[in-house]
Amino acid sequence: MGKKLSKRLQAIADSVPAGAFLADVGSDHAYLPISLIQSGKISYAQAIDNKMGPFLRMKANVAEARLESHIVLSRSDGISDIRPDVNCIVLAGIGGLLACDLLEAHPEKLPAVSHIIVDPHRDLRSVRARVSALGYEIEDERMVREDKIYYSIIRFKKCAVPPRYSDEQLNFGPKLIERMEPIFLDFIEEQRKKVNVLLNGPALPKERRAYVLRVYRSCSKLLKQGGRL
Repeated sequence: MGKKLSKRLQAIADSVPAGAFLADVGSDHAYLPISLIQSGKISYAQAIDNKMGPFLRMKANVAEARLESHIVLSRSDGISDIRPDVNCIVLAGIGGLLACDLLEAHPEKLPAVSHIIVDPHRDLRSVRARVSALGYEIEDERMVREDKIYYSIIRFKKCAVPPRYSDEQLNFGPKLIERMEPIFLDFIEEQRKKVNVLLNGPALPKERRAYVLRVYRSCSKLLKQGGRL
């Protein structure tokens, strides 16, 4: 077996549908596709990175694992060079806004893609809104904490009609709100404290203060629902 995955990467691996043909964008060491194939969850993958160093690391690790016939290696930008048989894209460890930019740059590559998985730890609202606008809905979302950072592992599924999420759902995630797991409530408590500091700090522009106040009230509401207030 290969290298043990980090908590974040394992959560992403758990989110990949069984039998998918995966494109791992920003694959770096190719740990994710190697692990998924070795576990038997998927049979084929494409590992993508646009930098020579990571590309060479991917190549060495795939060769060591003897998976050259199962993992296609690509040195390219984003999803510009994904294979036509790819039906699941993972964009991990590259930032939420950049992940959205890469998807939006090549919408012609998405018709056969049934699932998109991203792991932003910031700009969550934008990620949920922008990927949904490409014709996907949030099928699942899990949260993990690693190195003092909260990561949301969001799995989007292609849908006929893009969903209309509420302001609260875009901010905090409809599936996370449904489950109200302890880690999510811990995250909400931290967000409420940060927002409270903003509200009690230097005067904010009117529109910004109104938005921050809405977020504070949503945090309070969610914590009350979860039994934390």
